[in-house]
Amino acid sequence: MATVSATVENISVIGTGYLGATHAACMAELGFNVVGVDIDPEKITSLSAGDLPFHEPGLPELIRKHVTGGKLRFTTNLDEVGA
Repeated sequence: MATVSATVENISVIGTGYLGATHAACMAELGFNVVGVDIDPEKITSLSAGDLPFHEPGLPELIRKHVTGGKLRFTTNLDEVGA
């Protein structure tokens, strides 16, 4: 049986509501480079600052850690998906 391996370093998350923002932060914590995309510019600005429109203990700190560290970014530009 053949073994197939692949390395995935970049992940895009479309939609940054509760599930999308949480997923993006967790994938960054696992070491992936993650871009979260949403159509709401105010939400993108807030998430980029670690300010969440919902309550999830520890998530603001996790988002700030990975935005600051360069593993996580948020955008409204769909052209950045997969980049």
